[in-house]
Amino acid sequence: MNVSVKINLNVSKTVENAVAGNDDFHFYVDELTSDNFMPTYEGKADEKYAFESMDDEFFEFLERKIHGDGIYIRLILAAGENTPEGAVFELECGEKRKTFITDEANVMVFDFADFGIKVVNDCVTLGTTVDGGCGQTPYFAEFGSDKGNRQYLSLDNPLNKFIMNLLKEMIVLDE
Repeated sequence: MNVSVKINLNVSKTVENAVAGNDDFHFYVDELTSDNFMPTYEGKADEKYAFESMDDEFFEFLERKIHGDGIYIRLILAAGENTPEGAVFELECGEKRKTFITDEANVMVFDFADFGIKVVNDCVTLGTTVDGGCGQTPYFAEFGSDKGNRQYLSLDNPLNKFIMNLLKEMIVLDE
């Protein structure tokens, strides 16, 4: 399963699909540095744009950043817990809610996580936010990479396979 591909992404429709009129969805987009860190978290971004409405200025900001070091767009917010039946994950994708249950031992259970896409020019990479640890800025890590926890990013993880398919459904291409 490819985690990075060159496509003709329709950024505005993908963002609108992610938000989908859901006021409770914790949508965010973050500019990335050349080494995939998310500087907005620590107030170190070279350019900040507060998301309040999807207006022309917001999408102009996204276009500028896409043609620089890139952006990260959260498309899925997830919460997990261990139960007697196995690991249960509630996934929020725009206005859709999905539940993923597995009893497989290789699934790392987390309280909260987000999944989305890194966009640089016409290249889209599927992945997640990884905590930099010890107060460090979070960064983007693609699925299957050895950045951060391998179990969490593993392509063998059934949750990640499920999430990758959901991410692909959330992405809108230009015709």
